[in-house]
Amino acid sequence: MDIDIEFSSAGIASALVTAVGYAGVRTLAKLITAIVPQSAVLALLAALMWLAAAIYVFFVVTWQRDDSWLAAGLIIGLTLLCGGVIADLIASLVTTASLTQALAGTASAALGLLVRTILLVPLSGGCVWGARWLTTELGQA
Repeated sequence: MDIDIEFSSAGIASALVTAVGYAGVRTLAKLITAIVPQSAVLALLAALMWLAAAIYVFFVVTWQRDDSWLAAGLIIGLTLLCGGVIADLIASLVTTASLTQALAGTASAALGLLVRTILLVPLSGGCVWGARWLTTELGQA
């Protein structure tokens, strides 16, 4: 049984723009909570920003690209991993003002993100496959 990772012929541009946008929103949300950690309203705003960006990534990968289910899961997983690591690093730099402390803190957080990403790739690929299947079924009805 071969597992083929087939990326869309649309190229990397749409996935890269989406990933950079997600990383920017995730970084902004992380900075909001790092700068004002006591504000529940800002924490809710940051969570809603992150959720909107994650849904946008899922939307783009599911319905605007034609990747295989595993490639779609890989794009989603790597986008979430890279966005999280970048956001953690920048927020740590702002709060600690020390590059070595920021790198050390980000390295330990990145390990946890990596484990979650390994689990997330096939799960998100399955969700993409299911959403495409459901869309096709509802379109035929």
